[in-house]
Amino acid sequence: MRSRTPRSSRTTRRRSLTLGGALIAVGALALPAAAVAADTTIGVEDLAGWSASAFDGTTVSPSTPRAADRGHTGSSSVEVLLDTAVRGTDSWEMAARSLGGVDLDSASFWIDAENLNTIGVQLVDATGQTHQTFLPVPDVDGWQEITLASPTDDPSHGAWGGAADGEWHGPAQQIGFVVNSWARPDTTSTTARALIDDITISAADVTPGFTLSAGAFGNLFTAGDAVALPYETTADTVAWRTTAADGRVVASGQEPADGSLDLGTLARGWYGLTVDALADGIRIGGAQTTMAVLAETDVAETAEGRFGAVTHYGQHRDFASMPALAVGGVAQFRDEPYWSDVEKTPGVYDWSVARAEFLDQARATGTRPLLLAGYGNPLYDGGNGPVSAEAVAAYSAYAAEMATEFGDMAAGIEIWNEWDLGLGGNTNVAPEHYVNLLKSASPAVKAVDPDLPVIGPAIANLNTDWLENTFRLGALDYLDGIVLHPYSYPVGAEALDETLTRIDALVREYNDGESIPLWVTEHGWPTGTNARAVDEQTQAANIAKSAVITALHDVERYYVYDLVNDGVNAAETEENFGLLHAANDPLGAYTPKPAFVSYSTAADVLAGAHSATRDTSIADLWNIGFQTPGGPVRALWSTSPRAVTVALQGDVTITDMYGSSRVVQAGAGSDLVIDLRQGPVYLQGAVTGVTASATVLTLDPAYLGQPIAAHWSIDNAASSTEGAYRLVFPDGQEVAQTVAAGQVGAVDFALPAATALGQHVVVGDLYRGSTLLGSLTATTTVSEPVTLTGAQAIDAAGESVLRLTLRNASDEPVTVDRLTSVLGGSTTTRAEQEEVAAHESLVVDIALDGITERTTWTASALVGGRELTASGAVAPLAVDEALGAAHRAITVDGVLDDLNDLTPVVLEGQTGGLLAAFAASTDQSARFWYTWDEENLYVSIEVLDDVHDQPAAGSNIWQGDSVQFTVAAGAPGAATTWHELGMALTAEGPQLYRWLAAGVAAGTVAGSQVAVVRDEAAQTTVYEASVPWVRLTGVDPSSALLSSALIVNEADGAGRDGYLSWGGGIAGEKDSAEFLPVRLLAADVDPGTGGPGTGGPGTGTGNGTGNGTGSGGAVSGAATGAATGDP
Repeated sequence: MRSRTPRSSRTTRRRSLTLGGALIAVGALALPAAAVAADTTIGVEDLAGWSASAFDGTTVSPSTPRAADRGHTGSSSVEVLLDTAVRGTDSWEMAARSLGGVDLDSASFWIDAENLNTIGVQLVDATGQTHQTFLPVPDVDGWQEITLASPTDDPSHGAWGGAADGEWHGPAQQIGFVVNSWARPDTTSTTARALIDDITISAADVTPGFTLSAGAFGNLFTAGDAVALPYETTADTVAWRTTAADGRVVASGQEPADGSLDLGTLARGWYGLTVDALADGIRIGGAQTTMAVLAETDVAETAEGRFGAVTHYGQHRDFASMPALAVGGVAQFRDEPYWSDVEKTPGVYDWSVARAEFLDQARATGTRPLLLAGYGNPLYDGGNGPVSAEAVAAYSAYAAEMATEFGDMAAGIEIWNEWDLGLGGNTNVAPEHYVNLLKSASPAVKAVDPDLPVIGPAIANLNTDWLENTFRLGALDYLDGIVLHPYSYPVGAEALDETLTRIDALVREYNDGESIPLWVTEHGWPTGTNARAVDEQTQAANIAKSAVITALHDVERYYVYDLVNDGVNAAETEENFGLLHAANDPLGAYTPKPAFVSYSTAADVLAGAHSATRDTSIADLWNIGFQTPGGPVRALWSTSPRAVTVALQGDVTITDMYGSSRVVQAGAGSDLVIDLRQGPVYLQGAVTGVTASATVLTLDPAYLGQPIAAHWSIDNAASSTEGAYRLVFPDGQEVAQTVAAGQVGAVDFALPAATALGQHVVVGDLYRGSTLLGSLTATTTVSEPVTLTGAQAIDAAGESVLRLTLRNASDEPVTVDRLTSVLGGSTTTRAEQEEVAAHESLVVDIALDGITERTTWTASALVGGRELTASGAVAPLAVDEALGAAHRAITVDGVLDDLNDLTPVVLEGQTGGLLAAFAASTDQSARFWYTWDEENLYVSIEVLDDVHDQPAAGSNIWQGDSVQFTVAAGAPGAATTWHELGMALTAEGPQLYRWLAAGVAAGTVAGSQVAVVRDEAAQTTVYEASVPWVRLTGVDPSSALLSSALIVNEADGAGRDGYLSWGGGIAGEKDSAEFLPVRLLAADVDPGTGGPGTGGPGTGTGNGTGNGTGSGGAVSGAATGAATGDP
């Protein structure tokens, strides 16, 4: 048999349409179909994405990718080593790198070869066709660059598989490098070797296959508009689909390419759009973008309303996004003509730059600004916050000049921004300094324009006494509005309700019982991949709910932070607060995120809202009513998925979070079932009652290609007659059940298999007889039936290991051809053929001896010809020093179970100590235990505290006496996402709240139990909780390992003034490296006592950075800190 793979016959006909198309997304203007160049460079710093195979003369089999300890750049490269003494005289070795679909016109790479005169390059195209070319390797020492000029043009080119036509069908899926036995110039040596590094994939001088342009500014359309997007293409056909924010396909189609994608008149809402350009059935390009269809609004009316957004035009950013404010029905913005830009010569004010950059545009379009007067000016006090008499007078004159120039168009003048945090280079952060400035600047503005609101103090940290101190110093006498920045992300919008209530009460306390209007001039949630970011649907829900809550509290103005994303780095929170995409976003300049549409909808529905009321009779349900110029409006949402029955009269319009609406003709009265999630649903019309319902549709976790198990319950408990119910799905499937009077019925059934991975949403219309009652929605996640995962674990022998798990969720057995892992440069392969039965798993443990620092790992498995990959990190772990969590369930009732045979962790303020020292402190000390079983993680805590104070609830419980704890997978420092939870005894009863979660929204934890009991006579508080493992996403109890930290917050009536801690990473920087290890012990293992603690008192400070710097030991030891930041 020949060692070279035989070449297939080549087709000589070439079509320019198959050269591939660059993915050019929509922008504010049409992008020309010009030549483009794009390079993708792949270094080899690890073996992520690499696989290997070998040929021994008869059989191709999996091999192990190898890393060399030197590279062309960096410290490593991939090694392709052939030894004919092992493989045979007619053999080859190949290392291949997945590309994931990149456009390719040519490729180059750096090679350091030994005993090799030819290198084979294999490319796999979009059809699965393999293209092989053999390139000469010059006989030189060291590194040299070799170029593959074309996937197909070299005379040595051969192709097989896939389309099997010899043509290149991009994009490229894989590149491989082959060392053949015949390519050894010195055949007396059995080895040939190639080191490969710095691969560059180029798509050069290619006419884009498809170029999409915006059909309106930012693809922001008004209801009733014909939605059409122009494009340029060399394709003959375009295929398109639109999706809703939850991922459901709304519509799809395929049509001849004519230069305009005409989607007709769309209902109000947010839409994702995907377009594929096809030539002779082969994809040659495409694009993705987002669109919105919004209510028609009156700019003059919305410029006087409650809602707006923060912009940064004063930072010399492009004001091209300004039209979005008017189109979205929020024609107000907050911005800053900086003092240092305006006054460059003492007493001389030049507003020309601010006018040209954004204020002339605002005046021309009727968009109303709130103007921030800030920050320092180098002409006065060295640019610091003004405190000298001269600087204070100069700032006041600048603010007055601003009022003179723009008072007729401005919503108000804001005196500085976040003085308490030292923004603008200010180090004079004392409240006395701010009030001194306010007492000068406010009268100066009022002397110019008595009716122009002066607002402040734009406080960022609402959890200290800084704001109250400004009130004590007389600030309220100089303010028309109190400015707050009540950020709570990633915690949901519900936290805003408590904050507004608390600040209004504080204002009344210092203002003779009278309120002063509240202005929220910054508030928002970042999207992206950061641990404190949220997904785009959650951002949209929180922004809409915040609009409702600010209307409930009659907040004067609410400005979302901010209008436009600052960038495209998903890991950076500051770049992802926007309601619109950044100008350079691949989805198109200023195109809408779902939050823009949800905010626009809320602003439309709540225009002129007043006389708000809230019904709190149903737990977890937010039920808020308003009067508006158009009649009564009710906003409903739930912090946990649930259905409610609403009683209606007359015509009632029901509008979802994104503006889609329908009219229900209820006549003299009828009931409707509404399925509620985290975003508000609006009812405009007469609602005479809202009651809880047990009606629900749920889906089990789903797997690609397999039917989805569904469960439907229907609540007929309030009916005096039997009910025949139907649930009808868009594909025509119908499920029916008949339920007796006064009963709740349930039925299990199967839905068709999902065809795509990720979130899967189904919606069914609910009927009783022929009467439509509403619709039910259910969501699940669709995964591959065979998956590879890995996590750090403790094995049965008590050793730290990397545990790789290949799960087969399918109904058929599968064969694992190869399972390979790379950890710290060391490769481990389980190469034998191994069968994994249906619904079973293959588990491989890899010892972690010698790990001295956080180390990343990669793994790959070849199963049925498919390459599965996984990656993660492990960290050093001394198993014998881990806190032992006994295998024991507890009764969650607020009475400590008998845990006397288990040694607790003891926390005290100044020194470590064991149980005997527990009662030594009369102010605060604590002891706690972690225990577990197969269903739950249990936490038991007893706190000794002379005063119990907890004024808050929900996300703010950390401000009073409470407990917070974290749960993360693996050893400390390994996890990048984790869970942070807390317990407290509130005025509403015991609460368990989750602030951070791995892939789960903040809020309550379904299926958990919590009990908190205070014994005033004994001055003790007992906290107990059980948290289901299924709610601790990413944490697998079978690994016998997790990492955690725990703090006990202390408050004696003036907010949190300290805490006891075991570990860190909670009250200060969110950092899993500060957690401590916890070993989940088997039922028959002695939990032991662990090592002694060495913690000392903490040194926490404010501004969200409070953190005990002492580190507790495995069982005892504590740190304390005076922490005033967020949780």
